[in-house]
Amino acid sequence: MTTRLRMTLLNRRVVVDSEYVFPGRFGGHKTIQSNRALEAAFRRSGVTDVSSHNLRKTFATRLLSRGAAITDVQHLLGHASVKTTEKAYAAFVKNERFKQTIDLLDQPT
Repeated sequence: MTTRLRMTLLNRRVVVDSEYVFPGRFGGHKTIQSNRALEAAFRRSGVTDVSSHNLRKTFATRLLSRGAAITDVQHLLGHASVKTTEKAYAAFVKNERFKQTIDLLDQPT
């Protein structure tokens, strides 16, 4: 996340009296069925180097790189099946698994 995006989102949170950056009308968080609303919010705030898709991918890959279970990421992304999450992040999960396996060689015996 860029410094500019972070500051924009933090400032938005101060302006909106909610724990969510994008609160829903009736409490909780806003569910964005169409990413056009979020993309328009980015444009209005002057953030041009990010998209909702980038944020979603970054969110998932950072969780997975820190050891989150793929099933937890599946639920957070709203995927009905873990297979969907595995397909979308297969290369990342596979590479991370290989890296963790190779890192075993650095551990004392």
